[in-house]
Amino acid sequence: MNAPRAARLLAGWACSGLLLSLMRVQEVAIVQAQESNVEEGYRYEPGGKRDPFFSPLHRVTETTSVADEARTPLQRLDLGQFKLVGVILDTREPKALIEDNSGLGYIVTRGTFIGSKGGVIRTIESRRVVVEEYDVDFYGKRQVHERELNLTVADASTEGETSSAR
Repeated sequence: MNAPRAARLLAGWACSGLLLSLMRVQEVAIVQAQESNVEEGYRYEPGGKRDPFFSPLHRVTETTSVADEARTPLQRLDLGQFKLVGVILDTREPKALIEDNSGLGYIVTRGTFIGSKGGVIRTIESRRVVVEEYDVDFYGKRQVHERELNLTVADASTEGETSSAR
């Protein structure tokens, strides 16, 4: 091989090697600059934002539910588990006697919370008690439902009898 040609070839390889190493250094510097810009430029702040992994319905019910410790015995049972057994209208404020499925009686007035769905006694009449219950629909709107507890009248033929006397 010719000496000047070999020198030129060697110089070309050296330049191309130097050029390649310069290009690698430049690529590394660009990647490092991009990483530092990403770290410095953006930071996720979750405060005030909805968590995309929780159902919106779960969140609504979570905020409206009351802890079991804070509920009264009337609020722990469903409204269907109560029956109206007596009404007192002669007082300034009407009162009603409500019995749960285990036989415990409660004296209630207008405004008393009752039922597991956040019901409130609205009116007490001679033969019924009107309760407003609140329910959350699919869209998160609070719906009001009026339910009645009707007075249960005992059968006169069995009143006062025991099971052995029948």
